[in-house]
Formats: sequence, C-alpha cells, structure tokens
Amino acid sequence: MSKIEVDQVDPQSGTNLTLGTSGDSILIPSGVTLANSGTVTGIPTSALTGTIALNQMASGTDGNIISYDASGNPVAVATGSSGQVLTSAGAGAQPAFATLPASGKILQVVNATNGSNASTSTQSYVSYLTAAISPSSTSSKIFIAFTGNGYGNTQTIQVGLFRGGVSDTLLNTTVTWNGNSSAYNYETKALSLTDVDSPSTTNAQTYTIGFRPVGGNVYAQLGEAGYSVVQNLTLMEIAG
Repeated sequence: MSKIEVDQVDPQSGTNLTLGTSGDSILIPSGVTLANSGTVTGIPTSALTGTIALNQMASGTDGNIISYDASGNPVAVATGSSGQVLTSAGAGAQPAFATLPASGKILQVVNATNGSNASTSTQSYVSYLTAAISPSSTSSKIFIAFTGNGYGNTQTIQVGLFRGGVSDTLLNTTVTWNGNSSAYNYETKALSLTDVDSPSTTNAQTYTIGFRPVGGNVYAQLGEAGYSVVQNLTLMEIAG
C-alpha cells in the first residue's frame, strides 16, 4: 500500500477535488478526527450513522416542534400563540397549535351550605338555602346541584329549585319519597336536585332551595332530627 504524506491537497484546475472513483471506499481509521470548517453537502441520510448532539443540529425558531410531513421528511411545526395547545390532526397529518374552545369550560364555582334543621307544616314552599353567582357572559349556563337530607312523615316532601326566591321562577322540583302511613312515624332520606339554567345576563343571579310537605303531609323538615347535617348548594358557571 502506497502512502503519501502532504500538508494540503488542492485541485489541479477549477475548484473541485475528487477522491477516488465510483465504487471506491474512502476509509477513515479509528481515532482519526475530521475537522470541518465549511459545509458538507450531498451525503444521503442512509449513509449517516451514530448520534447527533443537540449543538450539532441546525438552528431553528424557539417553540417550534419537529414533526414529519406526508412524505416522511422532517418539518417544523410552527410555534403557536401563548395559551394554545398542541392538537393532533390525525394520522398522516402534522399536529398544530390551536386555541381551546371557550364553550364547555367551567369559569367559576360558588358553594353555599346550611347545617341547620328547618321545618314547616305549610303547603307553600319555604326558603331554606340560597347562593348567588354573577355570570361573566350572557351566553354562560349555570349548573346547579343540591344535596342533603330530608325528614318527614305520612306522605311526601317536595324540594324546589328557584331562580330568585321561592315566589319567583321555579326551575325544577323533586319528590323525595312517599313516607309512612302513620302520622307519627318519621323517616330520613337523602335528597338531590340538579338543573342547568340559562339566565342570559351578567347580573348577579340568586338561586334558592325551597321545600314543603305535599299530599296531606302535616310536617316536613330539611336536615335530620337531632343531628346537624350540612346541606350543599353548588353553582357552576359554564362557558356557552
């Protein structure tokens, strides 16, 4: 094997320097370092092996994400705006940054409680628990949920949900249970009542839980006799 020792090899004419001919292999022994201060082009990706360090990658735009196009070639997904999230466009398509839809998000939650027992023998609704919320938009919906305990005798206790007070708009009602036939035999049962309201305003809205005995009841109570049971009324504003 012949050996040539020189400090520099330049082309005899022009600017191109050819090493070997087609089919030849240029061998670089182990331990040899190639220092490049220029640009290397024309090397197919199939010929590249090993690990590329981060500082050897091409410069890009802060926030861009590397993906692949339909041909399998690497591409940069453009940086989105502040608050956007990366969303999938499905198989065969590049992901993209997009703004989350406003509708369906919970904007605020208000909760009110009452741990006192309240009773009535009147057939009209009696106010028990209220909560107020100010919608941030006229398109918002208000989800209302009430949970607690009821106590009564003979027939039925009815719980009503009102926008405003017990003499205003009745949104929903629930019949808690059909009780015992004896006027002296009392029962305690769990209560729950939900509804979705569209007040179409940004003014403060008050929601009220009222209750009453119906169907011949002589007595109805929210809470449990002899105990302090916390009743909950929760209001959630949902973006429309």
